[in-house]
Amino acid sequence: MMEWPFDKRPGSTFFIEREEEIAPGEKGLALVVGPQHPGSGHMRLFVIVDGDIIVDVRPDPGFVHRGIEKLAERRPFWVVPPLIEKASIMDSTNVILPYVHAVEKALGLVPPPRARFLRSIMSELNRIRTHLYDLALHGIFIGHSTAFMWGFGMGDLIAEVQAKVTGARTTSAYPIPGGVRRDLSTDDRQTILRLLEKLRGRLPDYEKIFLKNPLVKMRLEGVGVLEAKRAAELGAVGPSARGSGLFHDTRADAPYDAYVDIKPRVVVEKGGDAWARTLVRWGEIWASIEFIEEAIKALPEGDIIDEGLLALAPNYRREGSVTGILGVLTQLRPARGEYSSVVEMSRGASLVQIYATESAYLRRVRFVTPSWRNLKPMVEAMKGYRLADLPAIYMSFGYFPPEADR
Repeated sequence: MMEWPFDKRPGSTFFIEREEEIAPGEKGLALVVGPQHPGSGHMRLFVIVDGDIIVDVRPDPGFVHRGIEKLAERRPFWVVPPLIEKASIMDSTNVILPYVHAVEKALGLVPPPRARFLRSIMSELNRIRTHLYDLALHGIFIGHSTAFMWGFGMGDLIAEVQAKVTGARTTSAYPIPGGVRRDLSTDDRQTILRLLEKLRGRLPDYEKIFLKNPLVKMRLEGVGVLEAKRAAELGAVGPSARGSGLFHDTRADAPYDAYVDIKPRVVVEKGGDAWARTLVRWGEIWASIEFIEEAIKALPEGDIIDEGLLALAPNYRREGSVTGILGVLTQLRPARGEYSSVVEMSRGASLVQIYATESAYLRRVRFVTPSWRNLKPMVEAMKGYRLADLPAIYMSFGYFPPEADR
């Protein structure tokens, strides 16, 4: 096994360095979970059990490390968003947004109101799709294949709408510095509303076969409990934190884009167990539908690109595409300094920090994702429960290895 440089801190026992040092002097048997895709999603866990009770868990992430931070420092700032969105493909708009926000601060760009609303509408569509993805995987992890197929089926409906609105089913790189790539036509608006109507019709059936299945509740309730105080100490974010009763949502605490004008409904459960985390995701799907409907009704008229960029690309309005705008971005240089932004991705708060030096290349790009922040809380929640509960606890956190490894 490779050695991790950040394991060299004195007293660090969270990560492991060598397989033979998994459980020195500890009572129990060390089992290896993963890193096969259907079992742990390309992430290995060394699970120490006493009988079938989990005594300790040592994670070994990094199997899908993509080097996004370093690659982003070796490319012009305007081509970085499509690179970043690969970390969380279902949540592509949300994962790009903090980087785009930071670059806008460095360039002095201000997206117009219509662009801000379109970003948030697409962000909430991504949130619904990501939650359906996590619920679907949660279903298959506990043996509910119907929940898996239904979740992916509804997610595919969103993919088709995203393709129509942005030009790509999944990785659309929709937000760009200064605005968004495409406007929303009247037909696109009706397409989104028809999608929401379909979801409103299908979600109750999904709830009936999955969440209201008594066996599902038996598998999740009282399992993987993480108390609010401990969740806060370990830095849990997103549904993982709100499932423990922590009222923390960046969209409400530090509003950005359309969340400044339309307040999203924040879903909180106090159980702290796998069941509560699942209910938070389910509630957020409905909250996102409500937000999108309200945002479409209140969608401002006007341009979708910063007015300063428009002045440098006079052909933009005639061509009706962002080709000219992207050409203008290649002529700009971010002002020297450090810039940061935090947004609420589907799985929690995400931070991007950049350091600009008046060059087309950023000197430093730091990218912290919610799955990485939820790794310690997830491992903590597994301790003391049975080995058979591990898959249920794992997916209740919605842990996504590519998002954590970056």
